[in-house]
This record gives sequence, C-alpha cells and structure tokens, in this order.
Amino acid sequence: MLMDFRYLLLGTVAVLATATSAVAQTRAYNIPAGDAAASLQAFGRQSGKQVLFPFDAAHGRRAPAIIGRFDDADVLARLAQAAGLEVVTNDARTVTLRRATGMRSARPETAGEESVTRLDEIVVVGSHIRGAGSGASPVIRFNDQMIAQSGAATLQQFFDKLPQNFGGGANAGNNANSGVDRDVGSNWGAGSGLNLRGLGTGTTLTLLNGRRLTASNQFQYVDISLIPVSAVERIEVLTDGASALYGSDAIGGVVNIVLRKDFEGYETRLRYGGATSGGLEEFQAVQTGGWNWSSGQALLSYEFLSQDNLDVSERGFSRNAPFQPYDLYPETERHSLYGAISQTITPNLSLELNGLYAKRDVRSVRATASDYQIGAPSTEQYDLSGALTYDLSEAWQVRLSGAVGHSDVERTGFSTTPAGVVSPASSFSIASDSRYVDLAADGPLYTLPGGEIRVALGATYRSEDYRNRFTAGTRPQPTVSGARDVASVFGEAIVPLVGPNNRFAGAERLEATIAARYDHYSDFGSTLNPKLGLLWEAAPGLLFRGTYGTSFRAPIFEDLQSQNAVVVVVNLPNAGAPTGRTNLMLLQGGNPDLDAEKATTWTGGVEFKPTFVEGLSLGLNYYRISYTDRIDRGFPGNFTTLFASDTAPYAPILTYSPSLDLITRFRDMGLAGAQYALTRAGPFAVPAGQDESDVEVILDNRLRNNAATFQDGLDFNIGYEFEVGPNRIGLTAAGQYILSGTRKVIETSPEADALNQAFLPVDFKARAGATLARGDWSAAVFLNYVGGYSDRGNVADPSVEAWKTVDLDIRYGAPPGAASYLRGASIALSVQNLFNEDPPFVLTPSGSGFDPTNANPLGRFISLTVTKQW
Repeated sequence: MLMDFRYLLLGTVAVLATATSAVAQTRAYNIPAGDAAASLQAFGRQSGKQVLFPFDAAHGRRAPAIIGRFDDADVLARLAQAAGLEVVTNDARTVTLRRATGMRSARPETAGEESVTRLDEIVVVGSHIRGAGSGASPVIRFNDQMIAQSGAATLQQFFDKLPQNFGGGANAGNNANSGVDRDVGSNWGAGSGLNLRGLGTGTTLTLLNGRRLTASNQFQYVDISLIPVSAVERIEVLTDGASALYGSDAIGGVVNIVLRKDFEGYETRLRYGGATSGGLEEFQAVQTGGWNWSSGQALLSYEFLSQDNLDVSERGFSRNAPFQPYDLYPETERHSLYGAISQTITPNLSLELNGLYAKRDVRSVRATASDYQIGAPSTEQYDLSGALTYDLSEAWQVRLSGAVGHSDVERTGFSTTPAGVVSPASSFSIASDSRYVDLAADGPLYTLPGGEIRVALGATYRSEDYRNRFTAGTRPQPTVSGARDVASVFGEAIVPLVGPNNRFAGAERLEATIAARYDHYSDFGSTLNPKLGLLWEAAPGLLFRGTYGTSFRAPIFEDLQSQNAVVVVVNLPNAGAPTGRTNLMLLQGGNPDLDAEKATTWTGGVEFKPTFVEGLSLGLNYYRISYTDRIDRGFPGNFTTLFASDTAPYAPILTYSPSLDLITRFRDMGLAGAQYALTRAGPFAVPAGQDESDVEVILDNRLRNNAATFQDGLDFNIGYEFEVGPNRIGLTAAGQYILSGTRKVIETSPEADALNQAFLPVDFKARAGATLARGDWSAAVFLNYVGGYSDRGNVADPSVEAWKTVDLDIRYGAPPGAASYLRGASIALSVQNLFNEDPPFVLTPSGSGFDPTNANPLGRFISLTVTKQW
C-alpha cells in the first residue's frame, strides 16, 4: 500500500508552484482585516506568488479586509500601502517589497521625523540580479515561521528534517564517525556541515546573507552549528549546481541562510527541552535588540545554547554496547553573537555591516577495549562583512563588498585506563583565515518585445590561509599549511523572449538565463563554468523549467600537502607470486598535483497551480548529477588484502617491477614528509637481507582525481491552503526519491551502488504536514519518513526497516489588544518524535545499534519556548 502511494505521489506531484500569469487578471480574494504581515502572506497564497518583504516592518500594522474579486495589482497596492511598503518588482512569480520612502519602521512615525531609509531589492539565491528570483533553477524556501514550527534549536536539527540533506560526513550527531565519506573520521571540531544529495563533505555551498563564510575544521566545511537559529529570517535551498554563479563547492546545491536585520524593540526568548527517555537536556536563551533611526537601522542578537550528552546506556537499543561509557551525542555549550547595521549615507549611497561571532566547547567520551578516550574540542570563529551600494540610476546599481573571517579549532584529547592511568594528551590546532573583496553591478541592458534584458557583471578576489598543527602524545607532527589566492570574473543575463506585451496562446512567458564564471586558483589552476536555463509559462499557473551547468570543487589544503605523506614497505601474502609473498611499497597521503573535482548537472521540472482549485500547488523536479575527478584513494580497502583478489581493476595505481630510481624517489618523499617505514616485525615484515630496493610492486594510494559518482532523482512538493470559517488550514508534502546512485573509486574499478545501504543515502525520504491557524492559536503536525534499506554487515538479518516519526508544534500569541504585560508574548510547545519511535536496528562496530547518518537516537523530545517582545 505504501509503495503504491509513493509511486502515485511521484507520478502526480511537483515542487511548490508560484507561477501565475503576469497579465492583469481578477480573482476571488478572501483576506480578513488584521495584521498587515499576515495579510501579505495571505495575498501570496491566494495569488500564487512568492511575496518577499521585511516582515518586521509590516508586522503590527493593520490592513483592511479584501473580500471579493479584484485585480492582483490593486490588492497588492492596498496591502502595501497599509503595511508601509512599496512594490519594487511584481512579475509572474515573485513580488518584492521594501519600506516606502518616508517610512521608518513598523511603528508609526512621530511628527517632524524625516526618513529616507529603504531596503534594497531582495536578491535571492540562484541569481546576482535584483528581483530576478531563482529563474529556471529549483529553489526550496523556508521562512522563520516554518523554521520555528520544526522545533529545532540548531540549524543542524532543522536540516536533519530536509529530505534532500544527508546526515553523513561532518555531522555532530554522528559522534561514532560512521559512514563511507572519507572525511567523516576527522571531524575534530565536532561541527556540522550540509550535505545535499549525500555527495560528500564540502559539495554543498553554504552562504550567509548571500556571502561565503570562513571554512572550519580539517576538511574545510562551513560549520552551520555555529549560526544561531534564533537570528534566521529565511533559508533558501538551491537544488542544482551553481558554480557559474558562486564558484567552488556548489555541486550538490547552494544553501543561503538569511539573518534578520529589520527589527525594532527588544525580544527575549527562553527555551528548555529534554528527551523523555532520559539524557540530553537542552537550554537556550536569546536576547535581541533592534533600533531604527531616520537614516538607518541596527540589530544585535545574542544566543546561548547548552546541550547535555547522551550516553549509550540511556537507550534500550544501545545498552548492549560492548564499551561504555560512549556518547551518542557529546556535551555542548555555545555562545553566538550577531550584529547588523544599515545606514543611508546619501539618497544614492548606502552602507551595510554584518558580523557573526561564535564560540563552542564540546566534550565527548568514548570507551574502547582498553581505555576511555576523551575529546574536548573548542571552536571559535568570527566573520565580518560590509557592503557599499550605489544607485547609478533608477535601474542600475553597483555594489562593493568585502569580508574577513577567522576560524580556530583547538582539540585536546587524552585517554585514561580504568585504573586511572592517563596517557599523554594529543592535540590539534587548526586555524583558517579568509578575506575577499567583490565588485558587482546589475541592471537592464536592452529592451526586447518580451521585456528588458537584465544583466549582472562582477569580479571577486579571495585569499585563504590554513594551518594544522598536530601533536601525538609528546611527539609533534609536521605542520600542514597552505595558502591560496582566487581571482574570479562572472556574468549573468536574463533574456525575456516572451512577456506581457507579446504573449500568445501556449506561451504566457518564455525566459532564458545565461551565466558563466571563470576562477583562477594560485595553487592548482583555472576553471570555467557555464550555466544555461529556460523558463516557460505555457498557461497561467503552468510552468516548465530546465537548467544545464557545470560545477567544481577545489582541493582542500590537506589534500594538496605532501607533508602528510606516508610511505611503507611491507611483505604481503600473494598466491600468484612464485614465493607466495610480494614486497610492496605503499604510498598514502596528500598530493600537490591534484586538480579540481568536476560535475555536470541537469534539471527539469514542472510547476502547476490549477486556477480551478485555489490554494493548490503541485510540482515535480528531476535532477541528474555526473560527478567526476573526485579526490579519493584508488584502493578503498585494507592494503594488506590487495593480492587476495583480482588486482586488474587497480592497474592505474599499481607499478610492477619499478625502477630503483622510482623506488628511491618515493622513499625520499616519505623521509621528507611525515613517515617512512621499512617493516621489520610482524606478519608483514620484509625478510632479513632485503630492503626497499627489493620492492616488486608499488601501490600509489595517494589522493588523486580518480573517483566518480552518478546520481539522478526526483524532488516533489505538494501544497494546499484553504479556509474553513475562521480556520486557516495548510497541507504539505515534500520529499526526494533517488532513482539511481553509483560510485567508482577509480576508472577501471567495478561500479558500486551508493544507495540503500547502511551509512549511505536512502532512495526515499519525505516530510508531510498539516497546519491549522485560528485567531491567536496555531498548530502543526508533521510526518517524517525515511525508507528502508539494507545492512550488509548484518548477515543474519540485513533488512533495515523504514523509520517513521511524528512531530507536533502548538503555539499561542497574545493579541494586540491584550494587557500590556502580555502584549508581544508568545508560547510554543514542540514535541519531536511524538510516539518515541526507536531508530531501526543497524549493526555497528560501536554497538550503538543504529545508523546515525539516517536516524537519530533522541527519541521523544519535548521543548517549551517563551518569547516576549518589549
């Protein structure tokens, strides 16, 4: 039954449709009088358009009732005037509003105040052109209300519920470091990175307010767990490649986290939560202040978060773990401070400054057969950015922006035996620095019958530095360091072929997008990436789109370093050798000759909002990613088993009967780097009287651009909103179905499945929900579904059941007419995993009993949040 339902969904649904005709038309509206922000949101739902506006500027103002058939533009004009806003763009899909000239804040202005503050037109992810939206690219959007309804205290918790995101790679919830991502075992800072499509750490570009953040940790990912979720205004998820727009890392997609900046007054928020099964209590405190003046505004927000650890002994499915104590979640304490300032200098010139500082301390315990391993990583990071914006004319704008950032990860680890004997501490010190300056301009170039050709042009210079100092006990290891400069130029154009003035039957709108970016890296070379898109509105409410593009990921500093090379000479069993043994030289570690990883991405989709069913939106998007030249080791298993099977697939990394010159060169490379060893003891000892000159085979297992991944699949989304009397009801369903996923570690190696196995992405994930709003109350319930898969490590029972959990959120906000001490107050009760469903059993070396990349061990988690605006 479930399978039938799943395929019915895949055959009939689509991503949230916002396409409507750009032509003036009348439609039935039913918007009751009330808060202007809520009225604008209702307009978006009933018109089928994405409405972008400063929420805090409209919230608190009163809008009139609009009931009956009206022209879209007339309704928008009336609501914008009531909200103190003005329309910047109003096309077939998106409406963008900003503060109207002379409007200072959401509060009424006092007589005599002058005001020239305005918000710049909103630039959403997927384009550098103001008001363009995402064009032909598929984008998933979440506003602050949706984020709050998820019950998440951190961004990691929020993205765990996104079907397109995979929990493998850098994930603080994966404390056992389970998975096949080669980066997973070295998450020394215990941070969390995004991993769209499960393509690996670093393949999702994460932006903050449209700008890059400083990368963190050994594998140089953006640590989203440092960003305070309380400061987030909206999240935009672009689910196709976008290196033509943003450069490196945009292979699996781009996530833009937009923080709030338009708020006046003070807001205090307290949150407490805990797991009902015991373990992991959570406390969060937030204080925000916002100030507006005649020519600018400022916001400052502080968030404190404390989370207890969760030990295996506190979960029934983990109590038989052979080694205890063992933290499934580490103990964490984090402080975050965010600030934003906007200032109008002249009518045409404005300045914006943003800053984010975070400090996080973590403590984790992991028992082994002989001792307790205790890790205490501490992460401290800041990112400061600024932008000057100058309006050259009413249509053209130029922006000069820059940023500096620093990340410092310090990790001290030690082990202690049950008798209390403490081993010498090992430590890491990983420092990353980034700086960039960006100059961009956008505006109309030429007018076609279908509308204005709009373009954006720009150039960027970025520099990065990295240092990793490691001490094993009392023995310092060679410092790994690197630096690079990146110079880039980019261009983008939107070409309207058919628009309001030349539309015809079968083509209400036809729009092409073209983008390209050239990046030159000082340490490995250059790359040019194009992107093409086409958007076709065949009829009002029916939209087709498609994109093609290439993307890349630059090698991280650790991968390029030869300082961490390891060269080992061993004597291995080999049934095919005359003596039954073979002397092997193994090379592992970094490689300064690496090139960029590359990907080709196709997407195609349909969005449908039937005019005969108001409030219903359907959509389906297909994606196809061919990811080549991936950096990995050529031989994936234990090298001691090399000759136990056919070596032909690994011929490109094997050298038989090597010359003495080649052997000597590799030996000297090891001597100059971190390690060279000629094995003289144990089962793989080189016989007496022999040395490296007697090597018969070289296995060059250093990192190289030899791996490849292919994946294609479908994203779907259904939305239906309607009113029943005073009740506003919303129904949603969204998910990802991966059609196929394969991986090869080297060109000549067998193709392996990269899907539906333990610690790998699952083909079907979905989240469906229902929301109800009535007066000052609202409620939401969501069903999370992770499909079943196979655990090949469990020979007795390899089948892993699907995991189904239910989340509940109930909220009450005091009405504007409430007593003064209640006005601006709200309370929210959130229950995650309402029915306390255990994660499905998976055999793990740690004995934890579950797969942390596809499930979590928290069980039922209840939290209460109280908010008061002053």
